[in-house]
Amino acid sequence: MTDEFSNFRMKQGAGEDREEEPTTSQYYTFIGHHDYIDGEGSSRHDTEKKDTFAKQESGKYFIKIGLDNRAYNPIGMFDEGQHNKILAKVGKNQFNFKRVNKKVFDLYTTFLRTRNLSWLNNANREIL
Repeated sequence: MTDEFSNFRMKQGAGEDREEEPTTSQYYTFIGHHDYIDGEGSSRHDTEKKDTFAKQESGKYFIKIGLDNRAYNPIGMFDEGQHNKILAKVGKNQFNFKRVNKKVFDLYTTFLRTRNLSWLNNANREIL
């Protein structure tokens, strides 16, 4: 845990002097649902799929958010769309992508990589 935290802190501190991120799209998923694992150890897809939980497009960061404005937890008690089937019948999605800042995105992708709920809780605190 301390190694992940120190790596996270270094990434955050180095962000001030970095150049703009590349304009390619990157799609993040939960471990076990991936097409490949990138150099940082994150599970990724080549294209956006149903089980894409975070994405980076044109230097903008997005994570999957529920109607309660909390980040989606793929290992939670409820699976996407199962706990409120009525919304699906009226055509409203239970989860949508919301634009977030880099810090929230990094916290959430660290949660996806490590499966440690404290990273998800910290991401949810930063969203509010």
